[in-house]
Amino acid sequence: MTTPKIAILMSTYNGQKYLSEQIESIQKQSYSNWRLYIRDDGSTDATINIIKRYTTRDPRIIFFNQNHIENQGVAKSFMTLLENIEADYYMFADQDDYWKKDKIANTLDVMKSSEKVNVNKPICVHTNLTLVDSNLKGNLLMNEKKVWSTFKELLFANCVTGCTVMINSKLKSLVDFNKLRFVNIYLHDWWIALIAAGFGKVVYLDQATMLYRQHPGNLVGSDKPGTKWHNKTTKHPFSDRIMQTVRMAWDFWKVYNEKIQGSDRRYVKEYASLVNHQSPFWNMKVICICPPRRQTLKGDLFFSYLIVNQFRMFQSLNKDGEQL
Repeated sequence: MTTPKIAILMSTYNGQKYLSEQIESIQKQSYSNWRLYIRDDGSTDATINIIKRYTTRDPRIIFFNQNHIENQGVAKSFMTLLENIEADYYMFADQDDYWKKDKIANTLDVMKSSEKVNVNKPICVHTNLTLVDSNLKGNLLMNEKKVWSTFKELLFANCVTGCTVMINSKLKSLVDFNKLRFVNIYLHDWWIALIAAGFGKVVYLDQATMLYRQHPGNLVGSDKPGTKWHNKTTKHPFSDRIMQTVRMAWDFWKVYNEKIQGSDRRYVKEYASLVNHQSPFWNMKVICICPPRRQTLKGDLFFSYLIVNQFRMFQSLNKDGEQL
């Protein structure tokens, strides 16, 4: 019986400090039928030399764009890899973390079990992770019990951390790469999670499969109070998070309006409509018909207040004057 082929997709950018540790943690995986595809996003430090060194030593490691280095941004870089690599399952890897030795094996077990129940469905499996400092010290779990999996909940807030994700080929087949607009897609993991929730399943493994390194150079990270780095980047104001939700709804509607069904369809359409209607009365109607599905009542109320009070904030999202 053949074992499934796993494609591990990694995007690097000036990652010389921790990259070797991450690659070696992947090499030590108990599951061996994997290929690591690395796309560099325009590094100016020693990252490229490190990648070349490992590719000459291990044929399972492939330098995807060795002859064409250019900066695309993190979401597009990962999506470029996903579009061009063929495998049975796909995982995403950051350059600065550390995988536990059974990460692939344990995630794949959950994926296979989920596929038996959800035959021929797109599936995204994600896991818990351990927050650590720059020296891989720490034992605080990222998610605790605060995860969700329905489309409506994920539309308002993403809990799927990309570096823990495994997706099947059915989910990849639903990603319309020709229609992706990366100016609106905040992060690739959020977009993929929405597709899975809308047309298949998002499945959570409540087990830490990796060490999630927190340090000042990270692009994204934990906003859990008490961690060494409260956020890996400047923390987004709440209004920016609302903009992200509406951006995602706007693009999701344009790509999948003929496929999305039921109340999920209604939610996408209504929140996408905020782009075309700069009116407090329209916005009030939207939140009455489709109340926000954040994780706290306080969050729902504040979200609703800002949508009505700052009703003009979305006008910049539709520069081409498109209508639903």
